[in-house]
Amino acid sequence: MTKSCHLRLSDIWDFRCHREKSYRQQTKTFVRADGAFITFANDFDMSSVTTSVTGLGEIGDVKVIDLQSSINGLIGRRVVKVGRSSGLTNGIVMAYAFEYNDEKGICFFTDLLVVGENQHAFDLEGDSGSLIILTGQDAEKPKPIGIIWGGTANRGRLKLKSGHAPENWTSGVDLGRLLDHLELDLITSSKGLQDALQDQRFAMAAAINSNVGKCREPSK
Repeated sequence: MTKSCHLRLSDIWDFRCHREKSYRQQTKTFVRADGAFITFANDFDMSSVTTSVTGLGEIGDVKVIDLQSSINGLIGRRVVKVGRSSGLTNGIVMAYAFEYNDEKGICFFTDLLVVGENQHAFDLEGDSGSLIILTGQDAEKPKPIGIIWGGTANRGRLKLKSGHAPENWTSGVDLGRLLDHLELDLITSSKGLQDALQDQRFAMAAAINSNVGKCREPSK
């Protein structure tokens, strides 16, 4: 004689809720958000936010390129980047203020021209916007120098050396000039992050008070 088992819909729902709750407790969900566009809530745990670069560590101030001085010290320098698609990669600065006419007769100009080490691509499609960072010398911290905006993925390979095959390359904009033009600062330290958040809170409070004042009816 077999014994039948009867489950009510409420039993199934309770079991399902329990399984989903247990799953949520055992897993962590990560959401990438740009703090420049999304405001952090006042109760957000800022201890989980860091200014260090994954796989590289803490970085120094932005490397400002002096256009009135020789750039020989920049050409040949090693750089790194951490991108969405290709992760941590290494490269060499091959040129600055580079102008090139492609096979279609289209001329383009880039501040930084970077080639990946050991014939590997420095960036892949989807890495645009990644920081280009100069490796540190004499115990100094690595310094941001540029931002990736294109390269082999959208322009094809580039013939850089006579007698050699075309190479993978990456173009980047001069970060120092960009920040100066937009009147922005790059946050590279925990203290700088805390100061920026405090300024953001003051600005939000001032905006709220201003809106409240506009909504009040004038006294008669």
